[in-house]
Amino acid sequence: MLKNKYDFMQKITPQMRAVAEKVRAWNAAHPERVNDYRSDYLAERKFWNEGGPVMAKVEEFDVPGGPTEKVNVRLHYPTLDKNLPILVFIHGGGFTLGNNDTHSRVMRILAQKTGCCVIGVNYTLAPEKKFPTQILESVTAIRYFHEHGAEFGLDSNDISLAGDSGGATLCLASMLYLRDEYKEGKDYLTSLLLYYGSYGMRDGFSARMWGNDVDEIIYDGAGKFNPSYIDEKDIGSPYHDMLMNADLTYDIPPCFICCGECDPLLDNSTTLYEMINDKGFTCEYKVYPGIMHAFLHYSRMLDMAYDAMQDGADFMARARIIKRGK
Repeated sequence: MLKNKYDFMQKITPQMRAVAEKVRAWNAAHPERVNDYRSDYLAERKFWNEGGPVMAKVEEFDVPGGPTEKVNVRLHYPTLDKNLPILVFIHGGGFTLGNNDTHSRVMRILAQKTGCCVIGVNYTLAPEKKFPTQILESVTAIRYFHEHGAEFGLDSNDISLAGDSGGATLCLASMLYLRDEYKEGKDYLTSLLLYYGSYGMRDGFSARMWGNDVDEIIYDGAGKFNPSYIDEKDIGSPYHDMLMNADLTYDIPPCFICCGECDPLLDNSTTLYEMINDKGFTCEYKVYPGIMHAFLHYSRMLDMAYDAMQDGADFMARARIIKRGK
């Protein structure tokens, strides 16, 4: 019963509470969102993407190849310096929502803080295309810029991956797919920045106690999966249930793993960190107190969003030093 869950509004920070109240007010004013959820999500995100850093250059490009023959990407150059490192950003949205517009401010802040050219992957959404299309498209984009990065003024041997929520899921899955299927990535992947992803756990303490009408992640039973994204026959794939079925014992690049304390996906991040830390890989884990799911979006009103992106940028810089020292 939902009344058994935490009263999240009493446990989140004042800034996070102000964000939740604004989201609730917008939802109440747009009841049609139930019938046209995707376009309504795009409209709601316009407010959160206003302002922020101005890029020196922004380009759109279609990467050839992959399961849908091309993958649209957006390149954010914080400066016009040559040989910029690359940060491939894969957006969240439960695999069914979002694009490079809904995560524009997040990518521009990351570009400013990391000094990287941030490349947003505009993968095909479900249910139009299901798992593993989104992973294969992300892998196509990563491999393309490893092979052709110099043509864009980028360092194709210094590539990090970042993503939020479902995007973090796709980041980890893409790294594993590159390692397993192409036997590559070890030399050119510098780090992973994994913001509040799901890595295979479909139940647990955080799933039962958190989740609400604002973040809209409300678990109603153990083992539930998203049939609009993945068929039941595929839920055991090592690129979906990564905590149980992927091999996390070798060639894992440095990982920054973080999550809000009041996030139903918190157990996923905790478990992933414990697994790879136990195997001796470079990793850092941060839990932001009093913070809900999807908080990177809310930097206009939430200082912790900036903090988390700065923490990721600082980790990436340390990972780069480790890589150069090898």
